[in-house]
This record gives sequence, structure tokens and C-alpha cells, in this order.
Amino acid sequence: MEDVKKKLASGDFKTSENEGKSTVWNHFYIVVKADSDEPVGYVKCKCCGLLMKYDSKRTGNSALQRHVDRACKSPGLQQPNIPFASTSRKIPQHAKQKLTEKCVEYCCKDIRPFRSIEGAGFIELAQQLIQIGATYGSVTAQDILPDPTTVSKRYRELAIEKRTKLIEQLNYTLTEVNSIGMTTDIWTEDYHKLSYLTITCHFVTRSFKMISTVLTTVAFPLEEAKTGENIRREIIRLLTEYGLDMTLLNKVVWVTDQGSNIISALRPYRRLDCQDHVYNTVMRHALDPTQLAQDAPTVADTLQATKALVKYVKKSGMAALLSKTVIQMADTRFSTVYLTLNSVRSVYQELREKLNERAEGRRIDAISPDVLDFLIEFLQPFYDAQRELEGDQYPTINLVFLWFERLKRHCHRKTTDSPYQAIIRERHLCWILRKVEIQELQKIATFLWPKYSQLRMLSFSETDDLHQEIQRQLSDLRVRTEETATEGPAPKKAAVDFEEWENVPVADVTDEVEMYSTQNHTMQDDRDVLGWWSDHQLNYPKLSVLARSILAIPASSSSSERNFSAAGRTIEQRRTALKPSTIDAILFLHKNLD
Repeated sequence: MEDVKKKLASGDFKTSENEGKSTVWNHFYIVVKADSDEPVGYVKCKCCGLLMKYDSKRTGNSALQRHVDRACKSPGLQQPNIPFASTSRKIPQHAKQKLTEKCVEYCCKDIRPFRSIEGAGFIELAQQLIQIGATYGSVTAQDILPDPTTVSKRYRELAIEKRTKLIEQLNYTLTEVNSIGMTTDIWTEDYHKLSYLTITCHFVTRSFKMISTVLTTVAFPLEEAKTGENIRREIIRLLTEYGLDMTLLNKVVWVTDQGSNIISALRPYRRLDCQDHVYNTVMRHALDPTQLAQDAPTVADTLQATKALVKYVKKSGMAALLSKTVIQMADTRFSTVYLTLNSVRSVYQELREKLNERAEGRRIDAISPDVLDFLIEFLQPFYDAQRELEGDQYPTINLVFLWFERLKRHCHRKTTDSPYQAIIRERHLCWILRKVEIQELQKIATFLWPKYSQLRMLSFSETDDLHQEIQRQLSDLRVRTEETATEGPAPKKAAVDFEEWENVPVADVTDEVEMYSTQNHTMQDDRDVLGWWSDHQLNYPKLSVLARSILAIPASSSSSERNFSAAGRTIEQRRTALKPSTIDAILFLHKNLD
């Protein structure tokens, strides 16, 4: 039996479906040789994975039937999902064609997007239906699909179960580390003009897995103004209601935009500016049309003419005649300036030809190709920075200081710059220095990226000061990790408690910081920072906990904005009657279902 398992694992054997056999065979694969498909006298249960000897001449199907009736269906036995799609069975072309037609009917009858059939939820539902059919034979969909009321009841229960587990995980993580990240924001939907407040949470597990998920999305009380005091009261109410240990709230680092009410609400707590919003503010000021008209009129003219041209192309129907789509410039999202300019540049010649055919060539005459090329080249690093800093599936706080230094250097005047190019660089540099404030946590995060642990962008005195701060944080962390690492029953306490003076194991955190900062670290994947700390946590036990603590903090609050994008798709015209509690549960499960 063990030999068969080893050969299955190594690929010498494989499992195969059973063509034309009796119903009991719906529960089993045949084990065959990988190179010849010759049976080797074993079968594997699809439900529980058990390997069984099989001799058709001696026992027939009786042993298989006993397993299905008694062992496999015994109380408490879980039946995992069966990966039918990975089997070697070939589906006939006519069956695939029939399935395609049914997908067309589904999309057209229910008015669903064609891409809905590739959604993870639809695929998992289809797989479960296939599994039921393979296990229990041919059944009708009406007999097995649940009633909508049953689904509605179950989603509420599931949201409560999963939110409870999430809060338990948050409380557990907060006792181990110095910080986790949270973001919050407020959004107003279009139909009833209800405002929703969302909270997302970000932390790193003991196995160094990044968790970034939605905690809640609730309707802000209609009778209350969105003042800092009211927002803070609502946040505290929600966190308390869900069961977060409020004595640990000082360990949460909030990342938000620079709205005055949000800043006021979170003033008692640790807070960082959302870098996505910061650089959006930098570009908004640097590309202010009124100032540019005075300082760099050729740039102002090109930007204004490009914006007007795209608007004309969209309204006139010319967009359908172009080989590529042109992107409209949003007034509030300055990252779209780069996208708009780049999209126009890619079809510049096409646009000129088609406009000339319509005697509308004047619409593109004010767009200077040289200015267009410079702006695209200049703005691309800002666009790249925003895209990278708004991620939530990988650490981003370690990127903040590096992008700040790179963009500063990018904005320094070059000897080859023309007057308008020098002005654009100077304006952006001025606003970067005015708006971007690099905090100590962001510098420590850069230090915790092994490739940049020497902090070469800092002076020796600045590096020394940062090392001392890290050592201080590690000293605090040492006591906490030792207090929470005890396993087994708690020891009996003495009649008088002198715990604060008890001996503790002494670890020189200075050595750990110095050893880490003086090594030339190599990484197989330069961006897999958490993977590196997972591999080296025995070498740096205190620093690895600090890495879990700080690298969990996001660089931006974009996760809250993405949640509101999902909310906009949930509260569509045909679903305006959804209760706020229903919307909260849907958005929570959208991010928290496995």
C-alpha cells in the first residue's frame, strides 16, 4: 500500500476515470500506470481518498459497495471536493458544444455578463454540481438547488461565523505583535444617498502570510453629521460590538486619506497618510491649469486640448473607428492624466487622419507631440508608484521611503531640460517636499527589506538613530513575546506576586540588529519579503516578529476604495432595496470566503 502511495506521489502511477462501469464506481478512481494506463489492482475513493485493493474475479464490486455504504458514509466523515477536472477523462466535442449553448442561455436569460462564467464563485458552484451528479447519479437541478430563502438565511449565518473567527485571529495577532494595519473611509451610494463607512484590516500570520480583508461596511447613521467625533464614536462602537480587544487598540496603525474629519476622528491613535492620495495631491497641485498657464503655457495647452479631444472622440462616435481605446481624464484621479496622454499618443496619427477627414484638424493642432512625449515619460514613475503602493496582497509600507527618494531624484532638473520641462520637474519636486512626510515606521519597514537593510539613503547619524529606535522596539517586544509564548497549564502563583522583578532570559537585541544590518543578504525573489523572514526567523527571532508587525501596515487606503467599488456593483439599479445589513454581509463574504 505504501509503495502505491509513493508511486502516485512520484507520478509513476496515476488515477483514471471509469468508463461504462456500475453506479458504485462513481465513488472511485482506478489506479493505473502512468505510461500505459494498465490497472495495477488498486482503486482510490473519490470522497475520502482511501486506497483499496481491487480484484474483480474474487470480490467483484462488493468490497467497494461496503466502503460506500458503511465506511465512507460513517458519521463525522467529511467528503472533500473532488477534482474531477484534473482527471484524464476526455469530454466529447458535442457535449462541450451543448455546454456552450447552455452558458449562452444562462447569460441571455438572466442578463448576466459573459465573463460571469469564469468567476470563481460560478466555477465552484458548477464543480459542486458535477460532484453531486457523479456521486449520486443523474438528478434534476430543481431537486438539489436550494430555495433563495435558504440561501439568504445561510449567508447571514456564514457572515457571523467568519467574522467571529476573523476577530479571534485579530485579537490573537495583536497580543503577539506591536501593530497591525487598518484603513477606513466613507462613501455615499447613488440611489438613496446613504453613506457607508468601511473598515479593512491587514496583518501577517505566524506563517508569514499576508491577510488583507474587509472587516465591515456599515451605513453611517443618517441623523449624525460626519464630524471627527461622530466617526470616531462609530468606529469604536463597531470594533467593540464585533469583539475586538479594545485595550489593544493602541496597536492599530490607521492608514487613511487626508480628510480633516478622518484625521480628527483618529487623532488619539496612530495614523499614516495614504500614499496614493498624497501623490494624487502632489500632481493635482503641480498640474494646476491656472498656474501652468502662467509658468508653462505649452504644457497647459497640451493638457487642455488632450482632455477636450478625448471628450469629443467619445461623444462623436469616433472612438469606434480607432484601433485602440482612448481614456478619459478624471478630475479627481490624477493617475488618469498619464493614462489619457498615453492612450492619445498611441493613436495620435490615426486621430489626426480621421479629424482631417472631418475637417476637425484644429482639435489636435494644440497638442504638441514633444510635450506629449515628455509628459508621458515624466508622469510614468508617478503612475507606477501609485499602482505599486496601493497593493494589499504583498507588503507595501517598505516601498514608501524608496519611492519617495526615487521620485525626488526623478524631479531634479536635468541639463538637457527645456524651460517648460524644468518647470514641470521643479513644480513636482516642490509639492513632493511639501506634501510627503516620511514617518519612522516607513523607514523601519525599508530596513526590514533585506535588500535595503543598510539604509544607504540615510546619513550615518540618521541610520544610528533608527537602529536605536528598532532596538527599543525589540526590547519591548521581547517581554511581550515571552509572556504570550507560554504553552501548557499556567504555573501556580506565589502568595505575593513579584512578577515585575522576576529574572528573564537576556537577549542582546543590539547583536541581532547589527548582525542583520551588516550582512549582504540575498533573496531568491527580491519582492518576497515575507518569504525571506519566514525562512530566517530562527536567525533573527525578534526582528522577524517586528517584520510581521510593521510589514502588515499598508501604504495606502486603496483596499477601502476597492471595497466601495464592490459596493457600487452590489447596490445596482435592480438591487436598491437591499438592507444595509445585507450589503455589509455580502461585501464581508466577498472578501472572506476561501
